[in-house]
Amino acid sequence: MATFELEKHAFFWMTQVIGSRDRRLADALDGHGLRAPEWRVLATLHARQHCSMSELADLASIERSTLTRIVDRMQHSGWVTRLSDAEDMRITRLAPTALGEKLFARVWPAVEELNNAALAGLPDGAADLLRWTLQHMQANLDRKGARLKPDNLELRQV
Repeated sequence: MATFELEKHAFFWMTQVIGSRDRRLADALDGHGLRAPEWRVLATLHARQHCSMSELADLASIERSTLTRIVDRMQHSGWVTRLSDAEDMRITRLAPTALGEKLFARVWPAVEELNNAALAGLPDGAADLLRWTLQHMQANLDRKGARLKPDNLELRQV
């Protein structure tokens, strides 16, 4: 069996960074009545406007059942609204309300400051390389046919 060194494991560092950012983000959001998952929903809807629940779940990386409860709370608070899809009445679209957009505008400067603090001191181009790397890793994991072999949990293409 290969030696496992936690500190050399890329996903260990990803979860460490995300956990640290979410803890600091919670402090920034607290005065606005938002939590990190609600911020992800609000930011996604600000950027993409009329998302279906499935699209929003994928973009915000939130399980669909959890997302439904989050959206219910956000709708009750007046931050998001549900809309009928013009082409398919079976689909419900979500959009930020005017109040939700105002909330985004109030919160975004603190989030942007936190994001900039996380990237401070990186060499020129490092943030772009990081984004490219993460997008490439996501594409690898999303690639049709990629799966784990149950016998040794090795990623293989089928």
